[in-house]
Amino acid sequence: MRRLLLSAVCASALLFGFAPTSKTQAKLEKSSFGQNQSKPKIIALNTNDLEAFDYDAGKVKLIATSEDTNGAYAVVELTEMPGYKTAWHQHNNCEEAFYVVEGVLTIQLADKLYEMPAGSYILIPRGTPHGQGNFTNMPVRLLTTFTPGGFDLFFRDRVELHKTVKPSDPVFQKRLDGLRAKHKHWVEILGIWDPRK
Repeated sequence: MRRLLLSAVCASALLFGFAPTSKTQAKLEKSSFGQNQSKPKIIALNTNDLEAFDYDAGKVKLIATSEDTNGAYAVVELTEMPGYKTAWHQHNNCEEAFYVVEGVLTIQLADKLYEMPAGSYILIPRGTPHGQGNFTNMPVRLLTTFTPGGFDLFFRDRVELHKTVKPSDPVFQKRLDGLRAKHKHWVEILGIWDPRK
């Protein structure tokens, strides 16, 4: 009788002690054996080797995309040409940070205007109305970080738009507005920005 009881206990331990008790537990255990899917991958690259894509403001390099980081953040390098400026806008679902590499970037947050030369950094908290532009006669190059990632997809779409329609084309603005509507989770246009007012 003891042997039978001991065999039953061992069989139960094997059956219930090692087998998942639910589908959710099975998925958790299965994923724990592989790579953590929510962990960003290591990104180590020379940005000089990346392609700079033309878009309506100048050029963009996609350094760390939201796909690379599983949505944690994204980093893009922008080169904005003289005379380019954004609309007055805000990002309700991400923080945006700029690090100016070359040139001078002008940024307005509420009623405060910042002239940001090379070496300057600014963090714009989500929901903060702002505008930025290049009002010099030289290109400005900056690193932009979005946390979480996702807004980088808007730049990919702008690159594709630029391949088919140039900013001087009368339909360009309508298509750009369509992209803004597509990415409204990431950018809300509040109006025209005129830093001289």
